[in-house]
Amino acid sequence: MFPGATCYVYYGRRGRMHTVYTNGPIEKSRKKNILSIVLPAVMMVAGVGVAIFGSFHNPTKLSTDYSTTITIQDDINVLSDEEENTLQNTFKEFFALSGICPSVLTVNDSTWNTHYGSLSGYAYDAYLARFKDESHWLIVYSEASADHTHWAFEGMQGNDTDKVLFSSVTSRFNESLYGSLSASKPLGTSLEGAFRQIMPGLMDQSFHMEMPLIIFLVVWEAVLTLALVSAIINCVRHKGIEHGFKVEGSAERLRCPSCGNEYIKGTIARCYRCGHILEESAFEPHV
Repeated sequence: MFPGATCYVYYGRRGRMHTVYTNGPIEKSRKKNILSIVLPAVMMVAGVGVAIFGSFHNPTKLSTDYSTTITIQDDINVLSDEEENTLQNTFKEFFALSGICPSVLTVNDSTWNTHYGSLSGYAYDAYLARFKDESHWLIVYSEASADHTHWAFEGMQGNDTDKVLFSSVTSRFNESLYGSLSASKPLGTSLEGAFRQIMPGLMDQSFHMEMPLIIFLVVWEAVLTLALVSAIINCVRHKGIEHGFKVEGSAERLRCPSCGNEYIKGTIARCYRCGHILEESAFEPHV
C-alpha cells in the first residue's frame, strides 16, 4: 500500500487470493506483465542476430598509402641470411595479398624484462617507436640465452589490420609458430611456416564467431533468460489480474468456512476453490 493507491483483489490458480495496489487502471498491470515477457524475448533474438551478423567476415585489403617498408631487425642474430631473404619474399607476398606490412624484431630478454612487466608491453612500445600508422604487424621474438630453450614471442598489430587479422587468423598463426618453435625448429622456418599457414583463404569471406563475442552472447542470453523466466513465473502468478475486483474502503480478509480459502469481503459471492456460497457476499461483484 502507498499514498494514493487503490486496492484490487483477484483470484488466481486454485482460487488463491492476490491483492494489488496501484494508482492506475488494473489493466495496466496486465500489460506490464506481457511487456516484461515480450521485451526480454525480443532482446534475446536481437542478441543472437547481432552475434550472427557480426560473425560474417569479409576481409578488405588495406590501403597502402602509408610507409610500407618491411623491416627484419635481428638484434640477437638468430636468423641466417638465407632465412632473412626467404622471409622478405614471404612478407612481400603477404603484403601484396592483404595490404598489411609485416615486420620482425628479435631481442634478448634482458632488453625488456628490467623495464617491462611483460613482453607485450615492450612490443607495444616497439611498435609505436617504429611505425606511425595502424597498418603494420610486428612480431617480436625474445630469447633468454643463445641455447634457444627459453623463448617467447608477441604479435602487435595496428588497429587497421583488424579487418583482415581476425582473432581466428592470429590464433592459427600463433598455434603454428608456437608448435614449430616447440619442436626446436629455427625461427626463420617457423615464421615462414606460420605465414604460409594463414595466407591461403586469408581474404576469403568466412563465418567465425570471435571469443569475446561468444562470451558476451552467453552472458547476454543468460541474463535475459533469467529475466524471461522470472517474467513468465510472475505472469502465471498474476493470471486473472485483468479480472481484479476494486476494493472499496478497507480490505477485510475472511476465510471460506468450508475450505478455509482466504478472500476479501464483498468481492465474490462463491468461493473460487470449493464453490461454497459465502453469506457475507450477497451481491454480484463489480470489476
